[in-house]
Formats: sequence, structure tokens, C-alpha cells
Amino acid sequence: MTKEDFKISLKKALDGLIVFTQEMVVNKLPLNYKFIIKTNCSYDGNELEEDEEIYPDDMIDESSLINPATEKTAIDYLWRNGKVPQWINVQVSSCDSDFSYITLECCGRYSAFPNHKDGPFRGLGPNIPYCYVDQDSGELRVKVDLNEINKS
Repeated sequence: MTKEDFKISLKKALDGLIVFTQEMVVNKLPLNYKFIIKTNCSYDGNELEEDEEIYPDDMIDESSLINPATEKTAIDYLWRNGKVPQWINVQVSSCDSDFSYITLECCGRYSAFPNHKDGPFRGLGPNIPYCYVDQDSGELRVKVDLNEINKS
């Protein structure tokens, strides 16, 4: 995968993500964003296939110095010699008055051949506790505070 294709794939994943998340949260989500990169979020003990590579010592989480990362930093960090994580979950995880913070939760296996035609990115809604969802209808009872539900 070329770096430009990876960048385009990320842009597609972000398209509408903040607007979609805004429908479920009380926070005013800025359209400007930064990334929280989390690496090696998969079990990678199985045998590698085809061109797969792993970087077991690459342990980036919320507290790592690279975070929060700009789009350029995220792309430069995750694209490695034509290979990218096989999947990357993309989710608005918090915000402040200037930025929406988007978590990139990355598989530990890297490949030049994405498993999906649209690349490795998968947009997710916010982590909403079950008590906020009506069990009969599946509808959201009330909007949630994104910064509260994602506190560790």
C-alpha cells in the first residue's frame, strides 16, 4: 500500500465520523482533530502469513510521547515500508475546546495487502455503557458525555 493510498483511506474513515459521534454525545466536538495511537491491540501469536510482519516491541498507548499525534505523524508512524496494520479501529474518544481526539487502535500485524478494498480503517461509534441504551428498542436514552464515559 502506498503512503498516499493509506492517507486517502484514513480520510475516508474520518469522513463523517465526528458528525456521526456528535449525534450521541453532549460534548461539542471540534472538527479539528488529533490522534491517540495505540499499537499491538491484537493477538499475534499465530504464524505469520504471506508478507506479514510484527513489531512486538512497539508498545504505544495513550500515555506515549507521540500522543496526541497530528495526521502527518500518525501516517508517518503507521506506514512502514509499504506495510500498514491489517486493521485499525477509528473512534472519537474525547475532546477539549480545540480538538476531537480520535483513537487509532491498531492491529499488531502489518501487511502491504489490506484485507478490505477500503483499507484497514473501521469507524466506530463511542463506547456507550449499556445503561444508556433502551433494552427493548435499542435506542439511546440520553446523549452521553464522551469525556466521562471514557475515563479510565
